Amino acid sequence: MLNMIKMDLYRMVRTKSMYVVWIVMAAAIFFSTSMSKLDIDTMNKEAEQQQTENIAETVKQEKVTVFDQVYANLQAKFVALFLVIFTVLFSSADIGSGYIKNIGGQVRSRRNLIFSKASVLFVYTTVTMLLYFIIQIIAQQMYFGYLEWGNGSELLRYFGIQILLHYALVLISMAIAVVLNSNVFSMTIVICLCMNTMIVLYGVINHLIQKAGVENFQILKYTMTGKIALLSMSPTNKECLTAVVIAAAFGIVVTLLTAWVFRKRDI
Repeated sequence: MLNMIKMDLYRMVRTKSMYVVWIVMAAAIFFSTSMSKLDIDTMNKEAEQQQTENIAETVKQEKVTVFDQVYANLQAKFVALFLVIFTVLFSSADIGSGYIKNIGGQVRSRRNLIFSKASVLFVYTTVTMLLYFIIQIIAQQMYFGYLEWGNGSELLRYFGIQILLHYALVLISMAIAVVLNSNVFSMTIVICLCMNTMIVLYGVINHLIQKAGVENFQILKYTMTGKIALLSMSPTNKECLTAVVIAAAFGIVVTLLTAWVFRKRDI
């Protein structure tokens, strides 16, 4: 198992698409931060034009914090989009090549190949999230000219929980890629998950369940993308525990399902 993880780590480090995804993510972060700065400047100018000193003074005293930017980008599934795109590419790359056929017959249990991927994708998720955080800090200093962190302890708690939620989404994306065995369909589905295009489907499900007698049911609360979007900036202990349990449950179930499908599949 350890040798499999080492091989997958080596394969991931050698994958050019990972660095391309990171470069595009960095460019997007700098662009979104510059747009945030432009919005703040526009608000300040409008306040000054209103000739109301109190309003102008209030707006000028408000500083955009690193926590504000992190919260806005993570709850909007901005970073998740880059995570799931690479996950599909990485999870399906060896299936389309001769790598799996060569190694599949040499391992004691083919399920371990999936568990190895899951382990390596945790490394990728953590590194990507930390890389995003570092780039966000650089962009904040570059465009705003200052670093206002916000509540440090709440930032760390929020960011840590989001790493777990994002990793669960990555495992779901891996499952989609392996089960469907199609880059095009898998990529379309995971992008739709991050772009909120599933809201229409969720609305239909909500309507059917509510019609069956369950009042105020919202399926979004029970999806991984919903948990990512709805996690508050100051999550309570109960909210954190719920998020961790749901992330773990989703992650374990989809990983075991993927391993079972892969073991049964003729490679």
